[in-house]
Amino acid sequence: MGHNQDKKTRFSPFILFATCLAALLFLFACKQNKVTEVDLGEISTKKSKAVQTNEDKPVLRIAVGAMISPKPTRQYYNDLLELIGERLGYSTFFAQKKTYAEVNDLVEQQEVDLAFVCSGPYVTGQKKFGMELLAVPVAHGEKVYYSYILAHRDSPIQSLEDMRGKKFAFTDPHSNTGCLVPRYMLATRGEKPDTFFKELFYTYSHDNSIKAVAEGVGDGAAVDHLIWEFMNNVDPTYTAQTKIVQKSPPYGIPPVVVHPNIDPELKQRLKQLFFTLHEDEQAQPILRQLQIDRFEEGEDSMYDTVRVMEEWFEKNNI
Repeated sequence: MGHNQDKKTRFSPFILFATCLAALLFLFACKQNKVTEVDLGEISTKKSKAVQTNEDKPVLRIAVGAMISPKPTRQYYNDLLELIGERLGYSTFFAQKKTYAEVNDLVEQQEVDLAFVCSGPYVTGQKKFGMELLAVPVAHGEKVYYSYILAHRDSPIQSLEDMRGKKFAFTDPHSNTGCLVPRYMLATRGEKPDTFFKELFYTYSHDNSIKAVAEGVGDGAAVDHLIWEFMNNVDPTYTAQTKIVQKSPPYGIPPVVVHPNIDPELKQRLKQLFFTLHEDEQAQPILRQLQIDRFEEGEDSMYDTVRVMEEWFEKNNI
């Protein structure tokens, strides 16, 4: 997991860290215990670069939640989304938003046909408007994922408890592994983030949270373990500067979802395509790059552990 100088950095360019440093100066000026939003990303809603909309083709509108920041998301998902459109005879429209809630809104308003979302937003959307599971990825042989609590590799911090009085990064207010899980870990100990941490801020993507710890912007962070493992395998520049000090129980993996009123024929075609992608020779290297084994049917009960945490907070008025 050591730093590899020979590997080309595939993530956000240097200017992102200039922005990050500016954000750091702002954070130091903030009042102690204030929750600050640090926006290290961008928002875009655009057609897939390599696919030009053809007037003779219908358009398949796909959203990807900001689990990683926009530029890497486009880089890694572009080929997959284009292939999905190609196999169905559609042009593809790639939608991105800054927050998980905004992506949920796109699905609810039927401004997109399908979306890749986090587990927390799925639970929220399912409760609010009946958001439906289309497919779930199998990654590293599992349909679950974990929250990693990170600290800098040179830090004496050995657990979440050691983060008391430190600067901590959450990803998105609606993220399961990047916000709900660490909040729940603290709440069951009688603690609240705004008093437990000296400073709390949002990065709006898991890779940005990893970078925040690696660069010393925050002392710790809670991140999706799939994103940490993905970055560690693709380019460990930033993960090599971090260490995992705590791992959560498993939760249902982030799914692919649709609106309940999606055209039934399109829904069935999409399901058939997703479930057979791993058999498609052109799709296989794309799935390997994304570290996805295959897609399978998902069960709503997979996300009951997320609901347990949310219901606990509602019951205790937290």
